Amino acid sequence: MYMRISISFLFVLLLLAGCSSSGHRYYFSPATGDDRNDGLSEQNPFRTLSRARTLYLKPGDAILLAAGEVFNDSLILENLNGRPGKEIAISSYGGGRAIIMADKGTAIKIKGGSHVVVKNIRVEGAGRLKGNAGSGVDLHEVHYAAVDSLEAEGFGWCGVRVTGGSHISITHVYAHDNGFAGINVESGGRDCAGLPCSGTKSVYDVYIGYCTAENNPGSPMVLNNHSGNGILLGGVTRGVIEYCEAMNNGWDMPREGNGPVGIWTYMSDSIVIQYCYSHHNKTSPTGADGGGFDLDGGVTNSVVRWNLSAFNEGGGYGLFQYAGATEWNNNTIYCNISYLDGKKNGKAGVFVWCDPYAIPMGTAYVFNNTVINDAGYGCNFQPGSYRGMLFYNNIFLMISGEKRMAGGDSLTSTFRHNLYWSQWHQSRNLRQPDASFDREALIADPLLNLPSQGDSLKMDVRFLKDIAWFRPAPGSPVCNAGVNLPGPFPDFTGSVPAIGTKPSLGAFLCKTKE
Repeated sequence: MYMRISISFLFVLLLLAGCSSSGHRYYFSPATGDDRNDGLSEQNPFRTLSRARTLYLKPGDAILLAAGEVFNDSLILENLNGRPGKEIAISSYGGGRAIIMADKGTAIKIKGGSHVVVKNIRVEGAGRLKGNAGSGVDLHEVHYAAVDSLEAEGFGWCGVRVTGGSHISITHVYAHDNGFAGINVESGGRDCAGLPCSGTKSVYDVYIGYCTAENNPGSPMVLNNHSGNGILLGGVTRGVIEYCEAMNNGWDMPREGNGPVGIWTYMSDSIVIQYCYSHHNKTSPTGADGGGFDLDGGVTNSVVRWNLSAFNEGGGYGLFQYAGATEWNNNTIYCNISYLDGKKNGKAGVFVWCDPYAIPMGTAYVFNNTVINDAGYGCNFQPGSYRGMLFYNNIFLMISGEKRMAGGDSLTSTFRHNLYWSQWHQSRNLRQPDASFDREALIADPLLNLPSQGDSLKMDVRFLKDIAWFRPAPGSPVCNAGVNLPGPFPDFTGSVPAIGTKPSLGAFLCKTKE
């Protein structure tokens, strides 16, 4: 059912240590520099970033930009070839960060090479609606590359964009007010109508951690596909996204049709998305999607766990397959929370869609999730071909309106031992909605600790597992009521059931008496 997926992150530590590697250190200062200087000291810096293109950078060399100063230029470099322990670094010196104002272009672009670090810089474009057609940091076919402690805003494409390459680390990035996406890693290849293609899963070992993608509304350059994503992986083999937050993205996508998602992947294999919070994401007035998380077309052997999705216009957790994508199979969604998602599209916490012309969707394991919804359904299926959707030990709680528990073409899927409850029906002394599709259905109030009305659920994503909401109260019928699955599987807090006991339903184990 669930394959353990791991990536060695030793390369991340080695890359970030590259800023202190021995080699030449070239200093740049627009305030005190002169391009006729040798650039080898703070007292003798270069002035413009274009001067860097004339340097022959060797392993261990560093380009250092004066903190607090503004560079009205772009840093464009090719074939930077460092070595393990002697990475080529681009960073700031002095207190704080240097600022690169890229106007209508890309701030930092590196094409080709390996063992490169970009760290501790702020990059800013003219704005997605003011003609910027670039990205904050753009890495193309670079291997063993790290981007860390970066702020990127005002770019028509992405705050951080990676096409091709391998062993990519993106950490502590704040990407906001960009067009296509906050952070985007794609396999590259030929150009597809202005977007990178990902026909093959050819980017390997990607780590994205402790990043925030906020208010990336959409790109006026993209009129035939989605834009306004938070964090997006395409064509990646082995990747982890963790401790990231995506919020308020996608609201100005300039088209109808398929739309953006807060955190998602497509045409990828062995991806883990965990400990993330995706909320208040949107789409255009006539656009689709706008959800929290998504395993999209061609995704295999991937896991979404221990995440919180809330207040999104689209479904909290999307399982999608589009025509032209490769096989979609063996994916797992467990111990997640969806709260009031699907306001506009999907109308559900878990939303399943398969294009009728696509390869039928394979196996998905959806278990021990907590879904609280007021838009339509706990789980909603659009018409399509689903060969092995398995739903176990979930809580589906509807809190308002005359709603159903599962909608659409769900009869080809297996529902076993899930809890279903409608507070709306309970408050009116009405019969609970039909859940006969689950022969082991538990119809009972789960007695969850829910947020108060108007609570926006602001929190530090690093401490997501400590959230007080959505946990079962003492005496809840969900306690030890689940079906044992091959595991054990840690709950939202990392706890596992005691030996010889059954798991609880939903994302949290019940607290034992002390």
